[in-house]
Amino acid sequence: MKNIFKILLILFSISCFSQTIEQRPLESYFDSNCPKHVYFKDVNNLLDKYVGTWVYNDGTHYFKITFNKQTFYRETPVANKKITIYTDRIYGLYQYKLNGVEVYNVTNMKYAHSTSNPFTYMGFRIFFDEPTTASCGRSKLGKAILQHSINNGLEQLTWIRTDENMEMIWCQSFDSTPFKTPANMVLTKVN
Repeated sequence: MKNIFKILLILFSISCFSQTIEQRPLESYFDSNCPKHVYFKDVNNLLDKYVGTWVYNDGTHYFKITFNKQTFYRETPVANKKITIYTDRIYGLYQYKLNGVEVYNVTNMKYAHSTSNPFTYMGFRIFFDEPTTASCGRSKLGKAILQHSINNGLEQLTWIRTDENMEMIWCQSFDSTPFKTPANMVLTKVN
């Protein structure tokens, strides 16, 4: 009888403290009535057209990025708020060559990923970064808008990147050099 009571007590405790996670469409990310535990799922498959390998090559600059879809990604918690947000997102692994010489090959690290609310009236928004040896990282953050189109049967992404300076008061050893990859490109889907 004691064992049955203990089992019932444990089950009751688990049910009381478990979290119900509400599922909403990804495009409703900035809904003001957001529950404390929510999953913004790509129910309309809006991210799917970005998934795949894309290449830009103008003879001088070669940039290849592979976007993958990540589901149920846990966002960084908002300060002083007891909320848990999960989203679907894309992230990119890329290679960059200048005049045929490889400058970056970050096919094992996520240096490009979609933002919390990736859709804007201009296109799809991602954060972009480049590797550095500086202990504090870069003092800049790239924000790229991707515009998907189909031209003559070819899927293309117009990539427009702006760079923002980040305030780095907590560290003195950061990389302030400009990004090496082109800021504006038209990439073609290769698979």
